[in-house]
Amino acid sequence: MYKFKKIAKSLVSVTALCGVLAIVATVPAPVGLSGQAVAASTDKDKLKYDDRKTRRTPALKEKVYKVLGKAQECADLNDYVCAMQVLEEGLGRKLEKLNSYERAQYYNFRGFLFYSQEKYEEALKAYENVLRQENLPAAMEDTTVYTMAQLYFIKEDYQSSIKMMVRWLKYQPAPTAQPLILLGQAYYSLGTQDGIKPAQAAKYFNQAVPYILQAIKLYEDAGKQPKENWYLLLRVMYFEMKENQKVIDILELLLHKWPKKEYWLQLAGMYGEMSTDAKTEKERTLLEKKQLATYETAYRQGFLAKGSELVNMSQLYMYHEAPYWASVVLEKGIKAGIIEKNKKNYESLAQARINAQDMRQSLEPLRLAAEESKDGETYKKLGQVYMQLDDYKNAAKYFGLALKKGGLKRADSVAVYQGMCYFNLGQLSKAKKSFELAAKDKRSRKQARKWISYLTKEKKRLDQIKEFLS
Repeated sequence: MYKFKKIAKSLVSVTALCGVLAIVATVPAPVGLSGQAVAASTDKDKLKYDDRKTRRTPALKEKVYKVLGKAQECADLNDYVCAMQVLEEGLGRKLEKLNSYERAQYYNFRGFLFYSQEKYEEALKAYENVLRQENLPAAMEDTTVYTMAQLYFIKEDYQSSIKMMVRWLKYQPAPTAQPLILLGQAYYSLGTQDGIKPAQAAKYFNQAVPYILQAIKLYEDAGKQPKENWYLLLRVMYFEMKENQKVIDILELLLHKWPKKEYWLQLAGMYGEMSTDAKTEKERTLLEKKQLATYETAYRQGFLAKGSELVNMSQLYMYHEAPYWASVVLEKGIKAGIIEKNKKNYESLAQARINAQDMRQSLEPLRLAAEESKDGETYKKLGQVYMQLDDYKNAAKYFGLALKKGGLKRADSVAVYQGMCYFNLGQLSKAKKSFELAAKDKRSRKQARKWISYLTKEKKRLDQIKEFLS
């Protein structure tokens, strides 16, 4: 929200709040407005413009002109106290003797001075008095109305800002882009107020969108590049209205024109969000692949500089059954010090290598994870990998460390694994002790007793062989 307020204030700063002698710039060639913006094309509109043309504005007397000129000299030096003093002494004390146009110029200058000092409430009151004067020149009326719309926006009185902007647009057959953006921002701001209901917010966003689109079209038709912030404003409104495809369209356009990291990540996120709502498996798969490709492109361009971003990249690789690349991303990130060296990340690296059938390369990260673990579960995993590598000595060792550290979900299963390792090593006495430990848990008791019975018979058989050979 802050960013859009900042944009709006910059709009005010680049639209000069002119003094009394300034002339309103000529508007460009007519461009019709779609949606809510009003074009002067009907007979009723023609009468409306004719009414403004027939106004007879009184002349500005020379002595009034001189007072305004002197006050302007003070204002040009940023001496607003001097300017206000000259204005009040020369005109303010004799308002009843001034004609309507002279009074309008007096109030207009007061409004300008108050605005220059950021006294917005006083400025608005002055401009209201300008509009109260009879036979006000159309150009001066338009400038005043537009200025008031900007001031109301700065004061966050968006309803009043919109009211003045709509009034201003009523007499503009060819408005430029900036006023349309200001009006769109005002509607957007209404939709982001605290406590507003989603349905009402969506209504305001729907009112804002046509103005932003029209401003973009005006720039495109003139061969100019629309502002990046205009697309950002559209993006956030489409997102709030849950028009995800339009959000994606905007992000793709932003990437084409301004290929920034945040747009790559946001686009990847949108593909992921849309995939969860996909109606068919084919559609879901396509969106998930687009998510991976988008995130991977950001990675290949070096945009992923945070540990969390690299971890997300590895998780996407794992999800798409590319464990080798998941391990590459994690390993590089850990070595570079970008990804934190902790139990979780070491386990993720080990799992990626296991899934890639690179068992031996998974041993070191598993060992590091086990050392940082509060329980013996990771030592258990380490023992299981050594078992798959037929390294029963290390497998028995790490199963033992798992049992010693404790906190296991199934200590009985670990004891069974350890017993099997000792059996394969020919250490039957140690194997029997492990199975006896497992037999204490009813979940492994039957299996453990079978092993104990077998070991007893095997020991007896081996003893007999030994006796025979001796």
